[in-house]
Amino acid sequence: MLFIGLVLGLVTYVYGSGEFSVIHHPGSIVFKGHDSIKESTLPEVFSAALGFSTEHFSHWQGFFIENPFNIPEAIVTIAIDGVKDIGQNKGHHYPLLTNDDEGRVYKTLAKRILERFPNDEPNLVRVDLSNGLEDVEQYDIFDGIKSENPKHVGHKHLKLNVEEDRAFLKDIALLTEIAAKIDAGVVKEDFVPDVYWFRISSLHALSDLHGPNSTETQEANKILQEAIARVSNAFAKRYNNHVFVSVITSDASHTRQRRNAVGDEASGSDKTKYNLASKYSKNFPAIFNIILWFSVVMLFAILAICYATANMDPGRDSIIYRMTSTRMKKDN
Repeated sequence: MLFIGLVLGLVTYVYGSGEFSVIHHPGSIVFKGHDSIKESTLPEVFSAALGFSTEHFSHWQGFFIENPFNIPEAIVTIAIDGVKDIGQNKGHHYPLLTNDDEGRVYKTLAKRILERFPNDEPNLVRVDLSNGLEDVEQYDIFDGIKSENPKHVGHKHLKLNVEEDRAFLKDIALLTEIAAKIDAGVVKEDFVPDVYWFRISSLHALSDLHGPNSTETQEANKILQEAIARVSNAFAKRYNNHVFVSVITSDASHTRQRRNAVGDEASGSDKTKYNLASKYSKNFPAIFNIILWFSVVMLFAILAICYATANMDPGRDSIIYRMTSTRMKKDN
């Protein structure tokens, strides 16, 4: 048992850890247990929930469909980057092994929908909230959302004059506006599956600044949970509960960032200690070989030309000597 625990701990460390939380789903879908799930398996879970045939086999046993005639018509996912979890109690939670990128999960799911409904117009929405209105304005259903004012978000410990806090509150304000827009009736059931994917990365910086157990981070988690609940309720209302709402948290980027920082520091000290040269570009080997072999070919070509010119017969081989001779013969 100890060996198994060590192996599982090693796998979690290598992949990065996170959480897959199911916030809302139709009664026809059943989630059981708390077995860990790989992020690369999520496209199969979402596809199966929509009634699609899965393309890859998985041993995960936490998901069952009891009624294939009452499946969701929309997948709504909030992907939170840089944190392991947000302390959410609502829903069904599974440890997530982050061996993939949430962006690829969305692209895989969107591709499968387009392949099965090529003549329809499903809503395939992906909004990175850190991009603000730039991403939102790409979709007609969000037409009219003009504000991302963080002052509209109630908070006590977070401060607007702190950049990390302000960025997070702006994301929450925009997510709240999106929930209000959905609740106003811009979407509805049309028997064509839709995907709504919202990415939040600002909580990462806020948690790093204040600490994961700080009062500010706890307040931020609570504010985010309330915003997720509003989004879930809005979509459930408009899709008559035929919606699958989930939250994906992942600290994989946080792990990579910390490892890169350590690596950069170490490399800098090695340069000073061992007087190492600067790192070359990845294109350097190709450029070096092109210049090297072109120079070699040109050198031998010039040598061959010089040798041939030096051994040329002036009277017979060279047109230069023929045309410049003072006794040149002409045809009459």
